[in-house]
Amino acid sequence: MTKLFAHNWWAILYFNFKMLPFAQAIKLPFDFYYKIRFVNISGKININTRTLRRGMIKIGGRGSEMFSKHQTILDIKGLVVFNGTAEIGHGALLRVEKNAKVSFGHNSRIGALSKIFSENEIWFGDELDFSWECQIFDTNFHDLKEVNSGLLTNKTEKVFIASYNWFGNRVSVMKGTKTNEYLTVAANSLCNKDYSALAPYSVIAGSPAKLVAKDKMRIFENISRNEQ
Repeated sequence: MTKLFAHNWWAILYFNFKMLPFAQAIKLPFDFYYKIRFVNISGKININTRTLRRGMIKIGGRGSEMFSKHQTILDIKGLVVFNGTAEIGHGALLRVEKNAKVSFGHNSRIGALSKIFSENEIWFGDELDFSWECQIFDTNFHDLKEVNSGLLTNKTEKVFIASYNWFGNRVSVMKGTKTNEYLTVAANSLCNKDYSALAPYSVIAGSPAKLVAKDKMRIFENISRNEQ
């Protein structure tokens, strides 16, 4: 009964039928929990999967047992793509500006109180996990100018997060970040460069993050040890 009342049925019905074709919306693939705020949902949602089912994309529930009831915010003016099941945690922010794109891989999990802000493109691979209070930005938000030349620096740059990555709590992922598969990022780290040349099973930490260990891997709970 408690789980039943945790669902935000108004948000479930409104979002599914507003954002999806009727044949998809009727299956209610988006599941919302607790307080939800739709700032702007003038953008577009694509779901790319052969098997569409009820509640396969959960928003606002993950981490709710650990934190007080914060409002989960969606501000979608661009394109958001889901390539399978996904979870966006309790009290999180998903903001996608016009002409920007955010793509979630199969079993992408974003922790509670995390923030995703895109003005360019953010790409998440499969089976990855962000802990709580992370932030993923592909923008500096403000322009910077070279004092001597007067040239503006690039405010935005694509972010690419490969599959089987794990990010500890309060990690900041900034514009231009790229990773390789099976990367572990320690809590409170700052990622702001191309890490894709690192071997799989690397561990990075620090601000900015750098290689601190090799041949280490996170055991993902929903995958058997024999599969990893």
